[in-house]
Parts: sequence; structure tokens; C-alpha cells
Amino acid sequence: MELMPSLTVKLDHAVIKQISLPQGDLSIGRRNTHGLVLEDSSVSADHATIFTVGPDSFLKDLNSTNGTFINNRRVNKHHLKDGDTIVIGKHMIVYGQDAVADATPNTPPVSGEAALFVLTGLNSGRRIDLKAPVTHLGKTGRPAALLTRVGERFTLMPEDGVEEVLRNGKPTPPGGIILESGDLIEVGDTRLQFYQR
Repeated sequence: MELMPSLTVKLDHAVIKQISLPQGDLSIGRRNTHGLVLEDSSVSADHATIFTVGPDSFLKDLNSTNGTFINNRRVNKHHLKDGDTIVIGKHMIVYGQDAVADATPNTPPVSGEAALFVLTGLNSGRRIDLKAPVTHLGKTGRPAALLTRVGERFTLMPEDGVEEVLRNGKPTPPGGIILESGDLIEVGDTRLQFYQR
């Protein structure tokens, strides 16, 4: 069984839309070019985005005027959980995860031991095989993070002076954190996913 994330959009307690979340970004806002259009003057033109990779979804507010609230708390970034209630303007959006049988994952399994898939950014779509003991993440000459391998374990560690390196939507501690297969890494504008088998 695999989990399929979805959104149930309500207005005045009535369900007006139900959508399955696509892999990658779903933009939300008042503009009619967004994946989820909310026609409400209290919604910003470009309000928020939900990034989905596998069964995991991460919401990010796009500096909206009136904010994005999850479970009655204003958030900038949030790793969504089944049953979370998102409030944007007058709309209430319930995030759910439905079990789906025999679904095939969108990302091909890694052949070999470990790899990073670049999901967004300059090298989007690229696969980076992790064979070296140390892999630098970030721009050439300006690494933002280190990925070090000890035995079968990979540790993500931010470089000194770097603003923020996120793992599954949460800041990486200065001492680093051990990665698990499927973890989502954000370095600047680049999103990567770590796979190991």
C-alpha cells in the first residue's frame, strides 16, 4: 500500500473541490495561473506552494499579506501531516493521505548504493551517485553543505556561515544529521532527495 496525498477545499464548511497532490510543486493563489486558484480578496495573488515528493508534502507561505495558518497557527514552512487543516483567506483546506494499492513510485529506484536526485534548481532531473566519502552540496567554490559517508551511513552537515540547510522542512543542526532514504534536502533554491538501498 502506498500513501497518496490529497487536499479537500472547503468554503463556508461546504466542500468545493478535492484534488490529488501532484509530485513536485502545486502553487496556490488568487491568480488563475495557479494549480489551486482561491478566488478571495484576502488571498494573495501568489500565496503559498505545496511541494510533494513521494508521500510527503511540505507547505511554504510565499510572504503572503494575510498569512497561512495550519491548525490555528501561522506558519512559513510546514511538513504536512494527515488531517492538518490549512486556512488561507476564507478557505479551509484539509490535507489527507489515502492508502492506494499497487501504486508505482514516480522516482525510479537507485541502482547501486546511494544517490541524490535533483528535484528543482539548475540541475533539475540530474542524479548524483554518492560514491565519494565526502560530497559538497551548493555552488562551485561556495559549498553550502557536506554529505559525509561513514560505513553505510550518510550525514548531512551545513557549512559554517550558511544561512540554512533543511532536511524534510526542518533546519539541520550544526553537528549534522544522519539521512534516511527518501529524505528531502533543501539548499538555497535547490531541492534534492536522498535514496539508499
